[in-house]
Amino acid sequence: MKRLGMALVPQRDISMPDYIAMAQLAEQQGYDVIWGAESNGYELFSFLSVLLSQTQRIKVAPGIASIFTRTPAFMAMSAATWHLIAPGRSLLGLGVSTRIIVGHWHGLTWDQPLGRTAEYVGMLRQALRGERLVHQGRFYASQQFRLGVEAPGEMPIYLAAVNTKMLRLAGEIADGVLLTWVPLEAVPQVVADIRAGAEVAGRNPRDVDIAMYLRTCVTDDRPAALEWLRRDITGYTVADVYSRVFRRFGFQAEVDAMQEAWQRGDRALATAQIADPMVDALGVIGTADACREKVEAFAAAGVDEPIILPFTPRADALPAYQQTISAFSA
Repeated sequence: MKRLGMALVPQRDISMPDYIAMAQLAEQQGYDVIWGAESNGYELFSFLSVLLSQTQRIKVAPGIASIFTRTPAFMAMSAATWHLIAPGRSLLGLGVSTRIIVGHWHGLTWDQPLGRTAEYVGMLRQALRGERLVHQGRFYASQQFRLGVEAPGEMPIYLAAVNTKMLRLAGEIADGVLLTWVPLEAVPQVVADIRAGAEVAGRNPRDVDIAMYLRTCVTDDRPAALEWLRRDITGYTVADVYSRVFRRFGFQAEVDAMQEAWQRGDRALATAQIADPMVDALGVIGTADACREKVEAFAAAGVDEPIILPFTPRADALPAYQQTISAFSA
């Protein structure tokens, strides 16, 4: 593997000292980047700032920060803050989130994800270089904003992408792409979409870094881990963007059956429609050796940076997370 990342997600039963301990363990194991997820838990940039201050080498990155809930100027200020804390140790992972999070939770309009992303990235790059923003675009406007502290410069920007159009846009304008929920057999197809976008923009396709979340559980209790991940997949399948992607990857029957049961209000039956082969294809579960072998297979298929997202069905989550993190080293 070229590099190895780790993802941390909000958990009610994990304290800030626990998160720090996991970040420090990842650094000891040789991981390269800690990616932080954001939904309805901690505020992402504050959280990652703490991890940045409590580690020595490892980089941090939002994975992802929503372009709908932070303006380009605000995002540049956050990046500049990290640059002050630890120069050269941060990346930016951006995405459009989902209609549910943006619209239902935040009360904002979720629309035109491709156009918004392209305009946002262009403005953000200007701000990161310390340039003055004078912009009146289709989606964003800024008059005379300029960072009042040292500008980070060319901070790498990764775009989260799941569908073909966003994959190709990421290939055109981003330094890297953040993938999720891609089965091993579909990696070449997804990589080809990214490369196609890069070629349209006249870029060397190899210059676009490909990182991918892998929900991973090193465990002897395979049935319990499968059941936990089955519920997680069910929650994502409710969102249209993910249900379309799962269908694209060959899980049409499972998605249709799950959504039918969900619409009838039978949550247990809906979860049961996510069959074991689908769960297996979308996760990394088993012994340490088995998990390492599967992660290596993703790397061989074209993923430059596998990102270990540890999960566990156990109530005592921290030791289980540490077990999974410790199974890998860069």
